Amino acid sequence: MGLLAGDMRRFHLELRRAVKSLSTDEMAAAYAAIVRVVEDMYTWNMRVGATEIAAHVFALQRLGRHEQAISRWRKCVDQNYGTSGSEPNGQSTVRLFPQTHTYALDAAVALKNAHVVREIYETAIHVIDKPQDSNIEDRLSVSRRQLFWAIFPTNTCESQNADIQVVNGSRRTWDPARLGSVFLANVYKDACHWAGTDHELLSRIMMYLIRALFSEGQRRRAVDLYISLINTRKTSNLVRPLVTREIICEVTFGLCRSARLDDAYKLLTSAPSEHRTLFAWNAYFDGLSNAIAKPQHGMAHVGAKQKALDRLRLAIREMETRDGIEPDLVTRTIWLRACFRSGQWRKGVKWFRANFEIMQHDPVCWDTVVRGALGSCGAAQETGWQLISDIVQRAESRVLGVDERMLETVLQCMLEHLANVDAEFVPDEALLRRILEWVEAKQPLARQQVFAITINALLRANRIQCALDLHARMARGSMWPAKSINCMIVAALASDNTYATAREFIERNLPRQHFVAAYFVLFKRAAHAKRYSHMWNIFDTHYPEICVPQTPTQSEYATPFPDAAMYNTVLRVTREYGDVHEHKRLLDRMQVHIGVVSDSMPRAAQRIASVYGYYRNRQQDPPPC
Repeated sequence: MGLLAGDMRRFHLELRRAVKSLSTDEMAAAYAAIVRVVEDMYTWNMRVGATEIAAHVFALQRLGRHEQAISRWRKCVDQNYGTSGSEPNGQSTVRLFPQTHTYALDAAVALKNAHVVREIYETAIHVIDKPQDSNIEDRLSVSRRQLFWAIFPTNTCESQNADIQVVNGSRRTWDPARLGSVFLANVYKDACHWAGTDHELLSRIMMYLIRALFSEGQRRRAVDLYISLINTRKTSNLVRPLVTREIICEVTFGLCRSARLDDAYKLLTSAPSEHRTLFAWNAYFDGLSNAIAKPQHGMAHVGAKQKALDRLRLAIREMETRDGIEPDLVTRTIWLRACFRSGQWRKGVKWFRANFEIMQHDPVCWDTVVRGALGSCGAAQETGWQLISDIVQRAESRVLGVDERMLETVLQCMLEHLANVDAEFVPDEALLRRILEWVEAKQPLARQQVFAITINALLRANRIQCALDLHARMARGSMWPAKSINCMIVAALASDNTYATAREFIERNLPRQHFVAAYFVLFKRAAHAKRYSHMWNIFDTHYPEICVPQTPTQSEYATPFPDAAMYNTVLRVTREYGDVHEHKRLLDRMQVHIGVVSDSMPRAAQRIASVYGYYRNRQQDPPPC
């Protein structure tokens, strides 16, 4: 066994060395092999040292198995630093490598789980802080810096847009400001102690600390922190973070979000020229544009909006003349949005067409002008629908690349039209059909969601028959409507006094998996309307249980009808209304129902019994009507 253990360790170490020279697919296979090797070592009660533990956690994290990586880290920390003092198989404790904690922290960041990030960091700092041999102190210093950097992205945008990491092929957003200002302040203190010479790290922590303070509404503390940062740097030789352009951008953005535009302008113009970047200027421009959308101090007046628009125009010109910075597409989009917000839609459309060569390939610019035009008067809406027609045509000819935001905008415009029966401009029905088909083709995986939004819009416009036709179209296309869609239609059909139409729709068109949820809608409506005779008719439809197919390939399973949620809702309503007779009748039926289903469905019966016990103890003193 000792020879086998040595072979396993050598094999796993060779795999780790080989990973560096492999392709992506080969690397994934190598990481999977490392996981299997280490797990076999656990299975055979072989000694698993710090090297194997680090490799195991790292390989799991690289494979995207982040929960398993964190779980393995927790077990190792508990075994080696917890109260047990030794592993279950009697082996001596192993001091984990500092990078093992960093790998676990990487997994928590990939999951965007702020709570787990805090847990791993606080544990790692406590463990790494324990006395170590002096000859490895340099390596510990590097490991501590890596631990800090694991919390924060290595590359940042100089805007409020959170940093993006690629995890398992999907784009996920992680914003360290979510950790909270208190936690980040403690991280900053730890970093000053363990990595005080890493000015870039200190500046990065300070940037997210300022962002967290602004997001928590602590504007004054954020500004005071920034001012103290500048003053201390000028008057002290102590280790302090550098005031970077990212920090300037964060403070400017935070002040604009707090409607402190004058303070943001003073801060931006007083900053060193190398820190007045395009990103910081755009943050200020966006604040001016938002001030038009959310009027302050009488800005709702047309003249005030015009002054705000002029102020934005002069600020853009100042950026060009003072710092020699040319506006980018973000700047142009902000100006375009401000034109529509100030009510000058013609100026916005004219400016878009004048700069068409620059803006024609950017879907965000198209998105802005379409939203602005359709949100204005009838003449602007006609222009907006012409632009949508151009978008569809250009997208079909692949002249314009379309992103998800653009698809959502076009779909939203169509749905708002369907829901607005008093629209000033009515587009051609053929164009609406063409738009829907285009969106379906561009979003094949989200067609069910597209139909759900469309049905919701039709129901809000009281176009029930159109919604039913679309529901049937989904079923014919094997895109089975989601439970939420079915419940929306049932609620709309429940307007008649007998609920007969809704019940017929449920029995004929819905899968049995949705029966309980759909009937719950009717059950609740009948109770609130005090139509108890209809409620009892619904009650007896499938009492005492309903058989539901689990999957097309599996057998059916039974669920109580009504279930605990139905009982709870109706008992609460009858108690609030003071309907003592119906309340007692329901409790009596529940008692019988519990006995009927207790053997075949013990858990479900227990949930019903819990509701029964709660209301049974309170039925003596029902509230007044």
